[in-house]
Amino acid sequence: MHLKKVLMAGIILLNAGIVVAQEVLDSVTVQAFSIRAGLRELPAAVGLVRLSDWRGYSPATILPAINALPGVRMEERSPASYRLAMRGSALRSPFGVRNIRFYLDDVPFTDPGGNTYLNCFPLSFLGNLELLRGPAGSHYGAGTGGVVLAGNNAKDTVWGNSLNLQYTTGSYGLHQVDVAATTGKNGWSNQLLFQHQQSDGYRNQTAMRRDAISWQSVVQQREKSTLAIRMLYSDLQYETPGGLTLAQYREDPKQARPAAGIFPSAEAAKAAIYQRLFFAGLHQHWEPLKNLSTDLSVYGAFAAVENPSIRNYEKRSEPHAGARLSATGEIPLGNTTLKWSAGGEYQSGWYNVNVYGNNAGLPDTLQTSDAVRPRNAFLFTQATWQLRDGWQLMGEVSWNNNLVAITRQSIVPNIKFTSNYRGEWAPRFSLLKKWRGLTTYLLAAKGFSPPSTGELLPSNSIINNNLQAEWGWNYEAGLRGNVIRGKGWFELNFFYFALHDAIVQRRDASGADYFDNAGDTRQKGIEASFRYPLLMKRQWRLNYRMSYTLSDFHYKDFIQVDHDYSGNELPGVAKQVVNAGLFVNTLYGQALAVTYQYCDPIWLNDANTDKAAPFHLLGARLSSTIGKYLEVFAGADNLFNTTYSLGNDINAAAGRYYNAAYGRNYYAGLRFSLSSRRYQGSEEK
Repeated sequence: MHLKKVLMAGIILLNAGIVVAQEVLDSVTVQAFSIRAGLRELPAAVGLVRLSDWRGYSPATILPAINALPGVRMEERSPASYRLAMRGSALRSPFGVRNIRFYLDDVPFTDPGGNTYLNCFPLSFLGNLELLRGPAGSHYGAGTGGVVLAGNNAKDTVWGNSLNLQYTTGSYGLHQVDVAATTGKNGWSNQLLFQHQQSDGYRNQTAMRRDAISWQSVVQQREKSTLAIRMLYSDLQYETPGGLTLAQYREDPKQARPAAGIFPSAEAAKAAIYQRLFFAGLHQHWEPLKNLSTDLSVYGAFAAVENPSIRNYEKRSEPHAGARLSATGEIPLGNTTLKWSAGGEYQSGWYNVNVYGNNAGLPDTLQTSDAVRPRNAFLFTQATWQLRDGWQLMGEVSWNNNLVAITRQSIVPNIKFTSNYRGEWAPRFSLLKKWRGLTTYLLAAKGFSPPSTGELLPSNSIINNNLQAEWGWNYEAGLRGNVIRGKGWFELNFFYFALHDAIVQRRDASGADYFDNAGDTRQKGIEASFRYPLLMKRQWRLNYRMSYTLSDFHYKDFIQVDHDYSGNELPGVAKQVVNAGLFVNTLYGQALAVTYQYCDPIWLNDANTDKAAPFHLLGARLSSTIGKYLEVFAGADNLFNTTYSLGNDINAAAGRYYNAAYGRNYYAGLRFSLSSRRYQGSEEK
């Protein structure tokens, strides 16, 4: 396991990214579970990526900052082909983001089919992130993986007049332009963001281009009322090289999947994704009474996706809309306080999926045509009892109803399928105790996750009418707080998740994905993080941060036909992951970040016969301000020039597991900033 090497690297570097010395995590305000309180008052495993954290890495990718968090794994099979997993949820994500709920500025962004187009977001569009690990269905709907809350809280947002221009260039044809303009006056703030990014990619058939624009407006209507509007358009295209066998990966990791049998090569098929997304969301916050507030979110979205692949040419149109309404109140009870919240969410989609033959990157004869109608609805209620002496008792529950109807229109008479998932209750209970500088908590939560539309109708175009929802109970204990004379901050989580009917990905000979229920799993883990300002001099400061993840995940009962996988480790999950590094900044505007990551070997199939090798990654970024308005920066990733696969195709036929990531690469850029008033908001709250 290279444990000795891992521990030495952790001791030497001790940081997974950038840490601003002035930031005290004990004072950070979080929004999760409608608590809106300090981090010490949240009985949940939460990872934070603040605006300052993004600045320790390349502005061309969001992966390193997110991967610095314990229990979280973000992968990229090819540039812009993202996966995001929390505690092993990558089992269900051959590509994209599934089994994780995503909210943007308090508005639902995950579509009713269970997919999240996270790759439409440039880094600059995300703002602060809160990543809640483990089931959170009691408050955020169906899911066993986790929840991501993105954006800056409108109630804390104050923009002045500013203009920021940034240009980044780098290895493998990287060119990126970022523009951010803000205005603010008399309770009305506006922000306009634009990005163009393009790259040739590391492998053959991995070029990408993305143009995205976002407009956000925040109106302070009166003292207790805030209206926030966000409109987003993203036009993304990226080539897909396909998975390689071990022999091909060792021979030339840069090659795209070659032709095999009746299937053409990825290059001959012009395999790619063309994705356009429009999203418009509105969030209204209102405080009609002293101890009562309401939040209403409404959105509409449209996604158009085309996917020429080595087996077919798929076209999808996915319009959908939804709303979320909640109320939060507070009732004094003697020396204690009862906080409560209740609400609901509804989403509906009207999808059309057409699959054609692929004639060298052009659609050919129609093969299948499906109308897909996903619908999600849930109601929730929560009560938090703030007791004396730092005790907090929380109980919440939701009722979830999920339905997917598929009509195969290309066959007469039409074939119809309707999911039969019954309404599910998802309770969550927690007990928290605040000590002088520490917080401890215990929780138990039920997770429930029905198959997404991409799992019921996967890329092989066969309707999977046998797939069932997965569900299970998660038990957790956590400890967080200040240490070393109050200057350091640490978090430690232990969890045990018993999952039933776990959904697992497979791939056929053509590379098409399909899904099975894999019986029961037992997932035990430890997640730890630590940060500390090592030196605090007048002219310069040295900070560090470290995270560690231990994942002991096994199948409990899993028999498929004549294969018994019971007791095997879950594929796609590294047993140990360490992130570490250093950050130095000076009074004169210079900054240096050095980051390191170690990842254990990863099983690639249920049989535990094939395994990806462990890897070590080292990165560095140096920046300096010149005068009042200009910043220059440069950096490098994968300084060891490690050959590794980032985004393995789990259970792939013929062993085509491997998708090689970037080798050693460099980037540099300029940032011009002109403002009459510095951006404020929830960055350091």
